[in-house]
Amino acid sequence: MEHPLERIAGGQPPFDPADTPAEAAVRDAGRELRLSFHDGDVATLSAETLRLGCRCAWCTRARADGRFPAAFPGVAITAIEPLGGYAAHMTFDDGHDRGIYPWTYLRRLAAGETAPAAPARAA
Repeated sequence: MEHPLERIAGGQPPFDPADTPAEAAVRDAGRELRLSFHDGDVATLSAETLRLGCRCAWCTRARADGRFPAAFPGVAITAIEPLGGYAAHMTFDDGHDRGIYPWTYLRRLAAGETAPAAPARAA
């Protein structure tokens, strides 16, 4: 029997399994995340880039309201947990713990194919 998500995704998983890393390691006292992929690609993202790239509802709203910081100097990752095989949930030392980072998003972010969302400009 077909799963409802298969119908929505056209029979494809809602993420690219090739983007799931073989290893994800927090390094440099939480200042960076290193991702090693099955195809041999290795990507490193700074904690600040990850914090700026958070797409949770709180951060999205803060950007829309012009309250999102332009930088998070010195921020560190304090915890990372896999989430459903398609993403990672991260906690930062500034107390933020709402972000869900799909592996595909992280791989694109590391490759420069997407940029962390910029703070909204006040009108």
